[in-house]
Amino acid sequence: MYVLGLDIGGTSSRALLIDATGRRIGHGKAAGGNPAAHGTETAAANIRQALEPALRGVDPAEVAGAVIGMAGVKALDRPVFDRMWASAGLRCAPAVAGDLGIAFAAGTAEPHGTVLIAGTGAVAARIEDGSPTAISDGLGWLLGDQGSGFWLGREAARAAVHSLGRGESDGLLTRLVAGHVRDERADRLPDTGGEAAGAPPESGGPTTTPAGTGQGPGAAWPPVDGRAEAIRIVVQLQGRPPLELARLAPLVSRAAEEGDPDALKIVSTAAGLLCATVAEVRAEGENTPVVLAGSVLTSQGPIYAAVRDGLDAPTVLAGDAAGAAAWLAAREAFGLDHEAARRLHRRILREG
Repeated sequence: MYVLGLDIGGTSSRALLIDATGRRIGHGKAAGGNPAAHGTETAAANIRQALEPALRGVDPAEVAGAVIGMAGVKALDRPVFDRMWASAGLRCAPAVAGDLGIAFAAGTAEPHGTVLIAGTGAVAARIEDGSPTAISDGLGWLLGDQGSGFWLGREAARAAVHSLGRGESDGLLTRLVAGHVRDERADRLPDTGGEAAGAPPESGGPTTTPAGTGQGPGAAWPPVDGRAEAIRIVVQLQGRPPLELARLAPLVSRAAEEGDPDALKIVSTAAGLLCATVAEVRAEGENTPVVLAGSVLTSQGPIYAAVRDGLDAPTVLAGDAAGAAAWLAAREAFGLDHEAARRLHRRILREG
């Protein structure tokens, strides 16, 4: 007998099939299956595409259980999804779980604790018996998501434009942000020479690109007019969806690792905000684990280190979310007791 775990997000859909021993039998990946982002028809088609390679060579009727970790589940048109599920030959009824419980299970087999997710957004939750009982932040980029990838990117852009406005262009974070924005602008413009390569058309200054800016050949640096460069960055970023600022988040970690003072300040502030988010759902002195999930934390850069050191609690990094969903499915389908479930969790998420 087998069980399925699915991790369904806005950008990707992943499916994992395991047997009763935790052995990975098949896996598949496809485009995002979040029905709120893509609509139920497209989302269902993408999930089906992820299921096909995971089930290859297996009789789907032998799948005894499934758990789906899905963002945007409230937008799901269940009849459309059920038709897709049946068309894959699956007879078991899947359980749908929220991303908080899945992220927590991706880090620990314990029933109680806390999870902190910092990806594009940021949210923390207290988990009791696998389900969230208290939630902090997760309020979106406009009103919350403190310390998230979006927040980091926005602070990086803010620091860069303020530095350039003061005529300061030597800081590594400033150079990285300007280079990233120039490169993105060049990618979206036709090949018109220097301007498309990122060099201001009115520039007559030096054209040597400093190391590590990410700028293409021919980009002028330092800029002749720092204020004008700052305005160019503002115009470019305001023309993009706000959440794309999260693309700048890795530049903060890179600059912080090189000792850039602006980046170090952003890292320290972000870690403080994330720790405060955890404190809102966690009792003082509690000794249950804090699972750290999301790309900002699982990349194990300076922000992860600052959060880990700032939390007065044992921490563990989340592993594979599809594996966590498969573990939850196995625990239910095979009627595992706590010790057996712990062993299977270790097999799937730590050894597999």
